[in-house]
Amino acid sequence: MPGSADAPSHQRIVLLDSGLSRRMGHHAHFGHGLAQLCAEQGIPLVTFARKQVAAKLIADLGNAKTVFARSLYEVFAQGDVFDQDWNDYRTGRRLYTEDLDQSGFEPQGSDLCWMPSARPREIAGLADWLLKHEVRPQVVIGFQLLMRPMEPGSVEGLVHRLATNRLIEAVGRERVFPYATNLPLARRLAAAMRLGIYLAPLPHFYGPPVAPVAPPPLPPGAGPLIASVGVPRARKLGVPLPDIVRAALSRRPDLRFVIQVNEIESNGDLMALEKLRQVKLVKGWLEDGAFAALIQAAAALLLPYRRDRYAENISSPFAFAAAYGRPAIVPSGTWMAERIARKQAAGVAYKRDEAVINAIAVTLDRQAQLLAQASKLAERWRIWDGKALLRVVRQWAAGEGTAELRLVLPKPLSPAAPPAAS
Repeated sequence: MPGSADAPSHQRIVLLDSGLSRRMGHHAHFGHGLAQLCAEQGIPLVTFARKQVAAKLIADLGNAKTVFARSLYEVFAQGDVFDQDWNDYRTGRRLYTEDLDQSGFEPQGSDLCWMPSARPREIAGLADWLLKHEVRPQVVIGFQLLMRPMEPGSVEGLVHRLATNRLIEAVGRERVFPYATNLPLARRLAAAMRLGIYLAPLPHFYGPPVAPVAPPPLPPGAGPLIASVGVPRARKLGVPLPDIVRAALSRRPDLRFVIQVNEIESNGDLMALEKLRQVKLVKGWLEDGAFAALIQAAAALLLPYRRDRYAENISSPFAFAAAYGRPAIVPSGTWMAERIARKQAAGVAYKRDEAVINAIAVTLDRQAQLLAQASKLAERWRIWDGKALLRVVRQWAAGEGTAELRLVLPKPLSPAAPPAAS
């Protein structure tokens, strides 16, 4: 176990996130929230962000250094289906180490290095950098999602294993705290990395239960309001939002929709919705209070996501809906649907994409019941949040144990069946 001598009460946290570039999204939300929390508690924090970072985000992060020339989501190497993933790992690892080398930052053995959105090439790159400096800080690696599918025998599984081994070589197994935000993801990671993965609190920071400010402008009328927040990127959606909105309005014209989009939105079909009287597009980032007020102004949140993408991924908008006492409309077979099925959150899950319009109708028919259920469950989400995550990480770092966390141990996953011989 890490000893208290290595983790003083004001241990410096070094947050490394090459996804930090703009104010919208989960990277900025966690970075800003952690900065506020550390300032309140007197915890030293240095945040490594992208070089191409919004000036307003830098102000939100407090003590920030612009370090990373490339994004967490960039593909770094060319190749075909046989070698692209491997080349991306090798190249990305090297470039990440180079960025850290050029930062001029001197890591200390007493530091707590925290990667809130980890992937193998960055984990290995950090390990290489620490080995150069011959220091052994404690390292926290967090997983909210997988960048690529990771099946048994895949390159993605292999590089997770190799990156883990390199990090353990650099600092020692007892100085690594790996966590995931949901059980299916933790099981997959534990098997690939051959390492126990903690189930940790969600990395979200919530404001007061009742938003203290007004929401952004809403569509006129008194009909039920359906909100879609978190930017509806095509890679996330199972059903295009414009199709849903038009079909729902043809069935019930008094419905109103608010949809959050990027400041510069390239989806012409989505932007065309703004011509409809019943639709408002909220462009870009919202202050925390206005974001909460928008959720609470809605009858429900609409999250028509892809099942394959969200079976092992959490949804931040879903978590915010739950924490602010609002139900959500989600596809079955997802992390969100499982929370609803387990009575941990309120909402309606639809089994087929074609049934999303009916799911909206069912949600509105049961609106009073679902709102009452959501209100009762909201506090559960608020106590297992970003503050709780910082607390359990610091308890581990101080050698105080992880008793309140579930540890998911490695178990072999069943490999895909080989192709039949001809």
